[in-house]
Amino acid sequence: MTGAVVEDRVLSPKSAMTVELHQGQVLRITDLEGQQVVDMAVWNLHNLREKLSTSYSRTRYFPEPGRAFRPRMTVQQGDWVMSGLCRPLMTILTETADPIGTHGVHHRMCNAFFYAAHGAGVRDGCFEQLAAAVSPYGIPPEDIPDSFDIFQNYPYDVDAGGFLVKEPVTKPGDFIEFRAEMDLLVALSNCPDDVVAAANAFHCTSSGVQIRQDAEWVRHPVLEPREWLLEQLRLRGIDLE
Repeated sequence: MTGAVVEDRVLSPKSAMTVELHQGQVLRITDLEGQQVVDMAVWNLHNLREKLSTSYSRTRYFPEPGRAFRPRMTVQQGDWVMSGLCRPLMTILTETADPIGTHGVHHRMCNAFFYAAHGAGVRDGCFEQLAAAVSPYGIPPEDIPDSFDIFQNYPYDVDAGGFLVKEPVTKPGDFIEFRAEMDLLVALSNCPDDVVAAANAFHCTSSGVQIRQDAEWVRHPVLEPREWLLEQLRLRGIDLE
């Protein structure tokens, strides 16, 4: 998208940061060198008890007419990133990686236990990095939601009976853009795993974090969850009776 750049930063390897994203602003995460995962946690900036739900993000959507409900493996361009109150925090606007939708939205982020259990010693994972980043906002570690693991290549293998961690498909310069549907606190952790799994192709690199202002965006009230649902039904011409 085009628009004035509000913030332009680099998330260095094995580090974390927070950004405040206001309604209508667009957050772009760029894989600068390729094959780097960024774990993202999101909160309603004005009510930190409302936070990201990867489960709702995967499973709450409007199917095409006549299609039965089917839980999805991932989310991708055009989908909402939902909160635990089942209303959108963000909309995914654009993805450039091929294939799109290659993200991890099923499991909790790496942590010290993960590394210790797999012989890598006691070291900080994304959980500890995110916890430190949001601490100034008064968010305790136990209030960190399951993260949206941007660019993680984490397919389910039926024959293996579980998920596989593969190298990311991203090339240098690939990016994803999210539009904020309300004012948000966003925490980002550059995944530090370079010893246990192929999540970052065993080489952690930097990521770009950019916020742009959409000049055409008109701020609107953030509806309560039931009001938002009813509005979506009306927009789709779905009978409320």
